[in-house]
Amino acid sequence: MMYAFTDTDRAIQRLEVLAEVYEPATRAFLHDSIQEAPASIIDLGCGPGSTTRLLAKTFAAAQVTGLDLSERTIAYAQQKATAQVSFRQHDITSVPFPTDPADLLYCRFLLTHLQDPYATLERWCTQLRPGGSLLIEEVEWIQTSNQLFSRYLAIVARMLEQQANQLYIGPELNQIDDTSNRKRTLSRVYHLPVTSRHAATMFWMNIQSWKHNQFIQAHYATQEINQLEEDLHALVETSSADNEIVWGMRQLAFQRLR
Repeated sequence: MMYAFTDTDRAIQRLEVLAEVYEPATRAFLHDSIQEAPASIIDLGCGPGSTTRLLAKTFAAAQVTGLDLSERTIAYAQQKATAQVSFRQHDITSVPFPTDPADLLYCRFLLTHLQDPYATLERWCTQLRPGGSLLIEEVEWIQTSNQLFSRYLAIVARMLEQQANQLYIGPELNQIDDTSNRKRTLSRVYHLPVTSRHAATMFWMNIQSWKHNQFIQAHYATQEINQLEEDLHALVETSSADNEIVWGMRQLAFQRLR
């Protein structure tokens, strides 16, 4: 599994900022898609465990396990493990998982990094109990009036594309058909306004992780990328705008039938 934004302490910090920014969308998704409280939950690609803990807080009676390939992030997450929340190092594209089948699987911004997301989705469904749910959040679109953000997003989309990944994978995921063993129970685009300071913080942290990427160095001048990084950091320090950028989050829920 290739991850464009690297495995570093800075990446962990970025994931914690991301969890804070997207928590309102995820809370609404969990509330609207799950009617019966699950007893067991797996957080796929859990990173430092922020969303794992959100799942545990939302479903207080559930046992929640976070899975992630990164030894670094799992070690970090385990510092906040509890009797309810545990973490295991595992490649989430590989089944079976090192757990029993779960009532709920959750992932956010994960399929966008996989080269065969559809086959992976089908494998995940085998790790659900009959009647269990798979919840997915990915990017449908990002709308912004800020030209700096537009430039950043264009570069990231191009970088991911050359890795056979997609930044805006939501529309394709929405075309997934039901099968004899799986049906879609919810599909919507949740509009999430993000402050410019939060967006700039995430983008600035990201750019530090991929600015030395071979594709970036081959296709963009070092001065251009350094200037983009500097300008994003300036926004982190100074921006108070709250109406320049909106994420369209594709939220999909699937149920295993048997």
